[in-house]
Amino acid sequence: SDAVLCDNLAGLRSFLPETEEETRIIGGEEALFHSWPWQVSLTFITMPACGGAILSPFWVLSAAHCFRRCNSIQVLVVCKLLAGNVHYSSLKFQMKVVAVSIILIHKDYSTQTKEYDIALLKLKEPLIFNDFVRPINIWMTTLPLFTECTTTGWGSTRENGPRVNKLQEVNVTLLPSEVCNKYYVGRILDTMFCAGKEEGGADACQGDSGGPISCFNGSRYELAGVVSWGVGCGRAKKPGVYTRIQNNMSVFPAEDNCGKHRGRGCVTVPLTASLHQSQDGVTSVQNISESCPFYWPWQVSIQQDGHHYCSGTLISQQFVITAQHCNVRVEDTVVLGLHDIRYSLLQRIPVVRVINLPQDGSFPPGSDLSLIQLATPTRLGTDPIQNKSDGDLDHSWICTVTGWGTTKATGGVNPNRLHHAVVTLFNQTTCREKWGEDMIKDSHLCAHPAASTSCLGDSGAPLFCRKHGAYFLFGIVTWGSSRCDEHFPAVFTRVPRFYSWISDEIGDQGGLQ
Repeated sequence: SDAVLCDNLAGLRSFLPETEEETRIIGGEEALFHSWPWQVSLTFITMPACGGAILSPFWVLSAAHCFRRCNSIQVLVVCKLLAGNVHYSSLKFQMKVVAVSIILIHKDYSTQTKEYDIALLKLKEPLIFNDFVRPINIWMTTLPLFTECTTTGWGSTRENGPRVNKLQEVNVTLLPSEVCNKYYVGRILDTMFCAGKEEGGADACQGDSGGPISCFNGSRYELAGVVSWGVGCGRAKKPGVYTRIQNNMSVFPAEDNCGKHRGRGCVTVPLTASLHQSQDGVTSVQNISESCPFYWPWQVSIQQDGHHYCSGTLISQQFVITAQHCNVRVEDTVVLGLHDIRYSLLQRIPVVRVINLPQDGSFPPGSDLSLIQLATPTRLGTDPIQNKSDGDLDHSWICTVTGWGTTKATGGVNPNRLHHAVVTLFNQTTCREKWGEDMIKDSHLCAHPAASTSCLGDSGAPLFCRKHGAYFLFGIVTWGSSRCDEHFPAVFTRVPRFYSWISDEIGDQGGLQ
């Protein structure tokens, strides 16, 4: 399947030298043809501008500072992407040019300090993976200091030198931040790391801005960062500076994006979800948006035999919470960091234990929760959702539901890609008027009907709310109308009411947030 193919190819190089000892990297050398298949070149009009790395068939990662010139939708027709790290001298025979539809700049990117110097690019058409074009996974754990990684690109091979036609590669050593800050007088911030050689001679000037630094994990390469800035090229005690990737991916998009489509595509739409019924009686959901990759880092897909059947929410490094009616089984799989359910690129962890919240015997039940224990802890960089008492939950909070599978959204939202909708909350009195006094318990939380599984398409979906910039988990979808009906609110289990049960079950091993 596409998902298996994508998973198997991620981070695997093509056309390697015959032996690992035949490394051609010392000081910066020409790369073997097609040997870094996740490397891309970004061109502005016809000029090579920056490098980038392929994350998935539709998404490429680069540096934010590359797109200062590309600041309107009209310019997107000449913002192209070249995949496959071919030689520029033979482009017409081997290049794959793909248009970029949307460029998302990290919302906290600073042109002064160079913090959060990363950007996501969404392609107009998917890349086809093969020996020449492959994705790379993000390095999710702490970067190992003094390890050699590889920077690639078509940049200059000497300071102030011309660009080259053939892809270059150079080995650089990951250096401690305290060492880099001595060299750069405190300018290396938490979102950055530096790599090079103390004596100089190996630097990212051999690559492009926005290009990847790839580190070998023992079986395949993973993306540690993208080229950001530096002083000179290969100077002693002036190593290249890179944007750290693993902890900086969940805060997209910015408000002023190059190519932001209002109300469409991978954007955050502040409008609340609503239902619309056509003259022929067909109900659709308005204001659902495709989410950006890694925007909701606690969202997980629960799968059986590679097929998604429920959503879940990461609440600690080894526990996920979902709806009990999902009937999760041991040996099912939890997939983290997923965007498009057809292409699984990140963490896949088996389920080793399912803990169901005891029911109170009523109908409908007052709760519908299961805890899922993962076989291994998640790697750092996939953040659990925070927990908070629901005592102060009111209309000043902005609440969102996320999931996969919607078929009723207007605007062409792809059901295979993670989507989200901002929803309004209903008070208990209004909810009981709609459903009946005995149906809605104090342990329930109600929201606009658009949030129900029949409208948004996913069981086990979380309801989380934001205030003062932080998100907190408040509900797991429990039930609603069997058809997408504007008269019946969506019903969630109030997660904060069951914190004591959660804490008792997961104990110290869970690390509840």
